Amino acid sequence: MDSTQSMPLTLVVNAGGASLRMGQQKALLPVPPAGKPLVVHVIEALRSLRLSELVVVANDPAVAEAVAGRRGVRCVADAWPGSGPLAGIAAGLATCPGWAAVIGCDMPLVNAAVIELLAQVAQETDAAGVRRWDAVVPLIRERTQTMHALYHRDTLPVIEEMLRSGELSVRAFLARLRVRYVTEAEIAGVDPAMRSFINVNTPEEWAAVQPLLHCTSG
Repeated sequence: MDSTQSMPLTLVVNAGGASLRMGQQKALLPVPPAGKPLVVHVIEALRSLRLSELVVVANDPAVAEAVAGRRGVRCVADAWPGSGPLAGIAAGLATCPGWAAVIGCDMPLVNAAVIELLAQVAQETDAAGVRRWDAVVPLIRERTQTMHALYHRDTLPVIEEMLRSGELSVRAFLARLRVRYVTEAEIAGVDPAMRSFINVNTPEEWAAVQPLLHCTSG
């Protein structure tokens, strides 16, 4: 695999959730050893990507403040607060001219090489040279990784229609798209342990990932 995806992406880091199970704002969790906010850690881990724009979706003023002034980072509010991950995808796509890599802020071990692989898949065309996919979504341990995936701007009207009708299921959204699911076997070459897909929703999960973060920082 080429080390750099050939098309620019909009990177959308979704930090708009309520973090109810964590009991505190996940985006601001301190990442060892320097204690930088998790949302900043995720941004820095993916800086090597070829990006047309870097967008953070945040409804919490403290999260917006944490990323304010960082080079090339644009912070936007969720237009549909309280509507879950689908609303975060919509907020990111509204800023995007083409493909967006949508990543949850709660994935501390994200790997730019995985996004590069997904971006290469997104460029697949049919015999007429027409784009084949609306979304490129990893399928890890039989679970769709909807917040670690690529979505095309053309899917935004579908999301907005769903949000207006109160349909908030990301899976229902995918059912209306041309989706290319990327398997573990395809990803294993760049992330054998699938660590990029580890997310933290509870204090216990955050504690469990600490040794891996210390290893990464070391």
